[in-house]
Amino acid sequence: MQIAMLGPFEVRTDDGGSADVPGARLRGLLIALALEPGRVVPKASLVDWIWGEQPPADATNALQRLVSRLRKVLPEGAVEGQTDGYRLKVEPDAVDAVRFQRLVGQARDGADPQRLREALALWRGAAMQDVGLQDSESFEAAITRLEALRLTAMEDRFDAEIEVGQGADLVTELTDLVAAHPMRERLVAALMRALAATGRDTEALLVYQRTREALADELGVDPSPELSAVHVALLRGELGRREENRKTNVRAELTTFVGKDADVATVRELVTGHRLTTLIGPGGSGKTRLASETARTLLGDLPDG
Repeated sequence: MQIAMLGPFEVRTDDGGSADVPGARLRGLLIALALEPGRVVPKASLVDWIWGEQPPADATNALQRLVSRLRKVLPEGAVEGQTDGYRLKVEPDAVDAVRFQRLVGQARDGADPQRLREALALWRGAAMQDVGLQDSESFEAAITRLEALRLTAMEDRFDAEIEVGQGADLVTELTDLVAAHPMRERLVAALMRALAATGRDTEALLVYQRTREALADELGVDPSPELSAVHVALLRGELGRREENRKTNVRAELTTFVGKDADVATVRELVTGHRLTTLIGPGGSGKTRLASETARTLLGDLPDG
C-alpha cells in the first residue's frame, strides 16, 4: 500500500488499484497513523488530531468507530489495534511524507543535491490539500512543518546547485519563489547569486533593495548578516565568479584592510620562506585578519587552491 499526502490525497493498493477513503476525519485518521508508520499512535493523540479542542462526549468509542470504518476501506490487516492505540502496518517509504523527510535528512548529512531533487520530486501540490480537517491544531501544525521543511530543502538545493555553477538555470524558479516568499532571505540571497551568475548584477541589487524595504516595512528589521554579505560581495563584483574557479575557503571580508600593507608584506615574506609562521599578540589585536589578508595575497601563486 502506498499513501500520498504531499499533494492530492491518494491511497494505492499493492495490486495497482486505489482505495477510496471518504471524509475529512477518516483521511485525517489515516494520515495521523501514516506519519508514524509501524509505530503505535496513542488514542489520546489520535483524538486530539481528529477533533482538536472539540472532541465528542465519548471520544474513545467515536475513535473506535472511525477505525472500524477505516479498516473496511484499507487492505485487510492494515490497521492493528493495541491496548493504548493503533498502528498502521506499512513500510516507512510507502508514505511519501515520511520518505521525503528521510531523503532530506540523508541529503544534509552527505551534502547531496541529487537526493534533494529526489525528495522534492515527491511533492505534487500543497501538503494534504484536499483533506480539510477543521479545528485540529495538530493537523495544521503537521502541514506547517512539512511545508517549512520543503522550503528549506529547496533552499539547500539552490545553494548546492549555485555552488557548482548552475545558478543561471535557476533564475526563473527563484524569481517565482521570492515573489511568493518575499522576506525569505535565503531565497533572496540565492536569487541574487543566480542573477549575478548571468551578469544581471543590477537586477540582483534591485532584489536586495526591495527585500530591505519589505523587511523594514513589515518587520522593522534590517537584512540579516548573511544577506548583507551577499550584497557586499555583489558590490565588489565577486558573485559573478563561478565557484569552481574560486578554489579557496578564505572568506570574503565585509570591510577593507587599510594601513597594514607593510605588515602583510612582512608576513607574506615569512610564509613563503618557512613551513610554519605563527602570529602572536594580545586578543583583539588583529592576528586573524592579518593572516586572512596575507593568505588572500597568495592565492594567485596557488593554482590548486
